[in-house]
Parts: sequence; structure tokens; C-alpha cells
Amino acid sequence: MHKLKLSAGSFLTALFVFPAFCPAQTISIVSGNGQLVCPACAGGPYHFAPLVVQVNNASGQSVGANTAVTWTPTQSGLAPTPVTTMTNSLGQATYDFQGVSPFFAQLAATVGAEALNATVQFVETTSAPGLGGGPAVIPALDTSTGTLPSLSGTVGLSSTTTISISVFSTSGPVSGVAVQMQTGTTGPSVTCAPQSGQQPGAQPGVILTNSSGVAVCTPMFGGAVGTGTYKVVLGGNYVIYGPASLTVKAGAPAVLKYISGSMQSVNAGTKAPLALTAEVTDIGGNAIENATVAWSVTGGAATLSNEVTTSPADGLVSAFVTPTQGPVQVKVALVSNTAIQYTFSINVNLVITALQDISGNNQPAANEGAPFANPLIVQVNDNTVALQGITVNFAVTSGSAVLSANSATTNSGGQAQVTVTAGTTPGPVVITASVASGNTTYTQMFDLIVQAPGTQISAIANAAGYQNQDVSPCSLAIIYGTQFADGLQGVAAPFIAPQNQVFGVTVQFGGVSAPILYVANINGEQSMSVQVPCNVPLGTSQMVVTADNAPSQPFPVTVSQFSPGIFQFTDTDGVMRAVLVRQDGSFINLANPARPGDTLRMFVTGLGQTTPPLFTDEFDPLSPDANGDLVPQDLPVSANVIVGVNNGGVLVLAAKYAYGMVGVYEVDFQVPVNTVTTNNAPFAILVYQNTNQLFWGNPSLLPIQ
Repeated sequence: MHKLKLSAGSFLTALFVFPAFCPAQTISIVSGNGQLVCPACAGGPYHFAPLVVQVNNASGQSVGANTAVTWTPTQSGLAPTPVTTMTNSLGQATYDFQGVSPFFAQLAATVGAEALNATVQFVETTSAPGLGGGPAVIPALDTSTGTLPSLSGTVGLSSTTTISISVFSTSGPVSGVAVQMQTGTTGPSVTCAPQSGQQPGAQPGVILTNSSGVAVCTPMFGGAVGTGTYKVVLGGNYVIYGPASLTVKAGAPAVLKYISGSMQSVNAGTKAPLALTAEVTDIGGNAIENATVAWSVTGGAATLSNEVTTSPADGLVSAFVTPTQGPVQVKVALVSNTAIQYTFSINVNLVITALQDISGNNQPAANEGAPFANPLIVQVNDNTVALQGITVNFAVTSGSAVLSANSATTNSGGQAQVTVTAGTTPGPVVITASVASGNTTYTQMFDLIVQAPGTQISAIANAAGYQNQDVSPCSLAIIYGTQFADGLQGVAAPFIAPQNQVFGVTVQFGGVSAPILYVANINGEQSMSVQVPCNVPLGTSQMVVTADNAPSQPFPVTVSQFSPGIFQFTDTDGVMRAVLVRQDGSFINLANPARPGDTLRMFVTGLGQTTPPLFTDEFDPLSPDANGDLVPQDLPVSANVIVGVNNGGVLVLAAKYAYGMVGVYEVDFQVPVNTVTTNNAPFAILVYQNTNQLFWGNPSLLPIQ
């Protein structure tokens, strides 16, 4: 019984926290895909290495720090529990996947990583010990000799020799295990060539075993020329084959590498020419001799002189440019393949036309004497061109605050920044950035708030549908704010049943204590999930959050009779869909869609009172059976419930309070046998006591095939 309760609680927790989404861009795997570990084996490996992704914008450039990445581990029999981490300054985000000890020979899990509406998928496998104590998952090197072959080839080309590895266990082939080649940090290198049909954003150089447990690696030569050795690594660090000998020869001209001269700034009329230098290399970065290039002015006005058009032994080609009108662009390209080129940019006579706010305006308030979370960043432009080396002045023009500096110089992106520390007087603060150009001064205002220490409440929302201010008696809600979980990193939750105090935090609605399901501080965003007390009257209720005996200001909350919200999850294609199960307990998703005629169960909150009535923090209602034994009690919903599929009402079989969960209801319904099949069938719920007032839940989707 206790294990069942714990599973239900874990499942419920997975439903409570869902990330915000941003415009679609690009995400790719850096490391960690296809790992294979054996936690119970004497020789290990015992733990999964962190999973790492790179997030770039549409131009292929790093998004930098503070972009949210949502990780959704999916494992058979377990509800997915999304976790959000933030990118670092390189645009990379990391997730420590813990895995689950397997009950059979191996247990595979997938971890979806989603950022800016793009998704990549990791596959991670846990092995159990075999009969002899070693791992149950066995790799086999499929070569005629059983050893790695010697490899020799040209930079940028593939080998005619392939390396095949089979992975199997007592229960059959093992798919999704990584195979990759490894060489030293210097000298020649070789890697597995990409395979056709690989997922966008796949980890470079990694081949996963297929459904037959087989991975075939076609070596591709790269890096420096010379001789060395290579190894083949399976499952991240599970098995290492080799070393074997490796020889790499220089390839054909493939890259024009920038060396110096671009992004210089000159005044109009400057007579001294500027030097431009590039290097001709093969794809591995090795200098190429006797390559022929052509130089040309492709933007602005300028003259070229002293052009070196045939590369010497060091591969360097150069030219001098004298700009007359800018911005100037100079292109150098291979004569044999003009697609291989580099363009130098020279700034000429740039004039400031705008000072643009980039970051820091209207950011979250800071406590007295504490630094504001985000720096103040402005960008100096000449029309659409960002200007480097411009001095921007910053000043506190009203309110109480201290700047890190009174001026800053723009970087290569035209941006200048300072940091701000809140002063000792609460209230609004205005900081002005300014830059002069001739007789014109451009300014940009930053509006900030200094707040007194203490808990601050910013919003309350439905815990399932995230409708703002949409709560009702007995329903689940999420509260957002600051200064109630400053000392917490992650999530604090009570054991099994919610408690009235978690991590020193309490919540009251109109003086009535509310059970807390968790308190969280994820990358500085503070929130908590609570059950609205069942005895809170309808209308406006004053909510107070108290942390470390310091209460917040009362926060007015509108309490309605009903507040239906459908719990959802992020499916493998990145689409939010309703959490649904069949009668056999299987989870409905894109890979396991509902069928016409299926009987399904949905999970919602905010359906109001039941018969007999609910009480606050109702967790596992029991009632005596005919023998006097206590058994789970059905608590049917008192209100009328309507479920819609494909924009039409369907047969509702039951609507009741969920046993083993707090604030959650189960609604059983039947999918019409003649419904339209689609991966995104519109899905809705409606609740009413009488037809004069209807309460709609958040719209959702379900797959039907």
C-alpha cells in the first residue's frame, strides 16, 4: 500500500511543474547520449555522466546564459518528470541523469531536452549484473580478427574500412548504445561519420546501436596529419577497444581561415592601407601550399594592393586595402572552388544614430542593499550597425541605488553594461544611460524597484492549466513570488502527504491554512504548489505567505466555485498533451495513441466538492466494506462534468476524487468509435452546477489513431 501511495505521489509531482516555452531556434547534443552503466557491477561504470546540450539561435550562434532547457526523462512504467536547467555563458545546459536500477537485464530510458521549441533525444541504458557478477549487457567487436584494424586515410575523407559492434544481453539486442572513436588531444584524429537519417542535433561522431543491437562506424579522418593511435569507446565509458594504429595525410584545400585584419575602423580619407590575412587549410586545419586565391571588393568602396594569390608553405595569403567609403567588405576565395571564401569587414565613418535598451529594464525588484539580478545593457548603433569602442555614461537620476561604474565602453557587439546595487531606501529607481554624438545626446532610461526585505507574492495560477488567478476550494494552485525560498536550491517536498509547513513556509487563505505540496527555487525562480482549503468561502480571499515567521502583504485571490484544469505533459515531439491512461494502466502518448472506442482516464483539478464532502488535505479516503475492513472510498464529484473530444461531447463514465493524491480528480470517459483520428485532437472539460454559469478548463490535445 505504501509503495502505491509513493508512486502516486511521484506521478502527481511530475504533473505540477511545467516550463514556459520560447520561440523555436536550435538545440544539439554535446555529450552524454547513448551511455551504458552498470551501477551494481564491481567494475562499474556506476553513474551516468552529465547530459549536455548546446542552444544556438537561428544564425547558429550561442544564445549565451539564462536560456531555459527542459529535460524530460521517460522510462517505462514511470510518469515523466520535467526538470528545467539554464544555459551557461557558452549557451550550454547540463542535466545530471540519475537513472533507475533495472529489474531485468537492461532498462532503457529516453531524456528529451527542449529549448526554444526545438528538441533532441538522449537514450540512456542501465545494465544489471549477469550471473557471474559482471554486467549483463555484453558488447562484441565484429571484425574478422576481433581486434581494431589499422586505419590510414586523407583528412576529410571516409575510410573504406568499417567497424561494427554488436551489443546484446540475456533479454536480446540492446539498442541506443553509443559507439564513438577516440584519439589524443593532439596529432591525427578520426571519428565516426554521420549516418543518414540521424536525428537533427545528434551528438557529432556518435553512432547508436540499432534495434538489432548493431552499430556500424565508418571512420572519417580529420585533425592534424601524421601517425598516432585511436580507440573505440562503447556506451560512454562502458567498454574501450584498442588502441590501434592511425595514419592521416593532408587533404585538399577546404577552408579559408581568418587570421587578421577584419573589423578595423578608419576615418574617411585615411591613406594608410590596412593589412588583411587569411590561411588556406584542409578540413583538418593543416596549411596547404600552392593554392590559388582571388581577392575582390564586394561592399563599399576601396582599392586593393600587394595581393598574395598563391599560398606558400605556411598557407598564408594576404592583401592590403585602402577604404574610401564604408562599410567595406573584401572577399578572398579559392579559384578552384569559389564557395570556399572569407569576407573581411572594415568600418568607415560610423556615426551614432541610436542608443538601444538590451537588458535590465523593469527587472525583478531587489532588496535593500542587494545587487539587482541582471546588468543594465545598452547597444550603440549606427543605423543597423553596432558600434564598438563607444563610451556610454550611466547615472542614477532618481531613487536609491549604487552603480558599479559611471561609464562603460561598448564591445564588438556595440554593447556596454554596468551592474546596480539597491540602495537603503525602498521605492522606484531611475537610471539613465547616455552617449553624445556631435550636438546630439542619446539617452535610455532604466526603471527599477528597491524593496524592503520580506516575502513578496507576484501571482497565483491553476496548478494544472496555469490559468492565472483561477482557483476554487479543494483545487491545486501554484504561487509565484520572491524571498520565501532564498536558501533553497531545487525542490523541498513533504514525505507522502502535503503539510501545512514546508521549508519554513506556510500559506493561509483568509486565515485558513493551506496544505503545501512543494516549495521550489529553480535557478532563482521561486514557487510553491498548495491546495486551496476546501472551506475557503467563494469571492475574494486574502492570501498570506509566511516564511521564517515573516508574513507577506495580503494578496487578493478570487475563489470561484470551480476551476477545472487538465494536467499535461510534453510529448516526444515537443507538443503539450493531456495526461491520460487506459484501463490497463498504459500511458497515452504519441507512441501509444488512444484508439476510437477506448475508455480513458484524465487527471484534473478544480472540480469542487464530492459526495460525501471532501475535507482539506484529503489523501486516501477510506470506508468500511461489508466485512468491516477499511477500503478506498469513492468520492464522486457533485457537479456536472462534460468532456469534449474533437470539438464534440463524449460519454462521461465517472468523475471522482483521485485516491492517494491531494487536490486531484479522475474523470473516466469513452472516445467515440467514429471520431476523427489525428495526433492533435482538441480535448476539453467543462464543469457546471447549473447552466447559468459554466467553468471551462484549459484547452488540451490527445493523439487518436
